[in-house]
Amino acid sequence: MRRTTAALVAAAALLLTTGCSTETSDVAPPAPPAAEAAPAATAAGPVPGAAPSAAAAGPWDGDPASVAVRAYLREQALAVNARVADPSRLPAFRATLTTAALEWAVPLLAQNLGDEMPGPYPVGVLGSTREGQDRVVLQLCLQDRGWQVDRAGGNPVNTARYSTATAVVLRVDGRWLVDDVASAGGACSAADVVVERF
Repeated sequence: MRRTTAALVAAAALLLTTGCSTETSDVAPPAPPAAEAAPAATAAGPVPGAAPSAAAAGPWDGDPASVAVRAYLREQALAVNARVADPSRLPAFRATLTTAALEWAVPLLAQNLGDEMPGPYPVGVLGSTREGQDRVVLQLCLQDRGWQVDRAGGNPVNTARYSTATAVVLRVDGRWLVDDVASAGGACSAADVVVERF
């Protein structure tokens, strides 16, 4: 995740004080970005809106808050593969994040430009908590190591590891955007994530 590994997403850990919902939240998905596309999107790239390729999608995977997190991870991976960390050249990446999130997401992206991403980081949603009208916290399992591959040989750059995390998704001007992703310090497994490949 953002500060705990150079491989992934965000910091500012959030301790959950409310119980997990057993139903999907009623948040709306992020609006698609304007007609601009991320650089490096190719004919081999994912079909927008396509279902992830893994079999074990959980009950929250269709939830719009989950869709927002997956959109961020997809745009992050596309930017890594394009070797672009300049936010002015990444409108689709910026469109998945709050203004505050750009402060951690852009430096994180810049740290990860050397390797190749076979798809977005594998993620599974373990739970969803609505903390207010405009705030949802997702409990995640992420493959935060062993996903990136070296460009020369296509081999993983490190051993696979799966860790729990939280993602804060906020409604801003009617759109649901990722505000933070932080390690929760727990263990989870490959069975808890959904894999999507480009």
